[in-house]
Amino acid sequence: MKKYQIIYADPPWQQTKGGLRKVRPNQKITLDYLTIPINGVKYFLSLFDRDCCDEDRVLFLWTIDKFLWEAENLGKDLGYKLHARIIWDKENGVAPAFTIRYSHEYLLWFYKGKFLPIEKSMRGKFTTVIREKSTKHSKKPIKAYEFIEALYPNKNKVELFARNKRRDWDVWGNEVESDIDLSE
Repeated sequence: MKKYQIIYADPPWQQTKGGLRKVRPNQKITLDYLTIPINGVKYFLSLFDRDCCDEDRVLFLWTIDKFLWEAENLGKDLGYKLHARIIWDKENGVAPAFTIRYSHEYLLWFYKGKFLPIEKSMRGKFTTVIREKSTKHSKKPIKAYEFIEALYPNKNKVELFARNKRRDWDVWGNEVESDIDLSE
């Protein structure tokens, strides 16, 4: 079975859309995709981590403010160490309860085992902020993929909870035809 050094995951954290509004009378309170409770996310990641990964590996894990501490604890519970919190500045965002606009998400960079060195020519080339306007609910920035590909060009990469395919990545998710077989 193929082993991965780079795991990129955007879990469908269990949440709802917030309150119904008169301006959107047909909107449902549930999200347009299945969500998973945090224990389910942890269980799946622990199985994948145990069976499909090299000893030394990196986990890039997406989260929002609401789940930041839970996501960090999840990584630690799985034996990872936090290397960095990368912030995606969406340049727009939602304003729940009509207060402030949430215009960022976090991409947590964890490692397990020995820290995998990045491509030498990429040292110091990136900051902890990715700026790219969001385009669709839950669609992550292209710059995040490019960032990871530049740092780790020759490592096996997999995206978990994927919604689309990307060249040179294996994918697993219920919205795409998966490239990897977890039945072995």
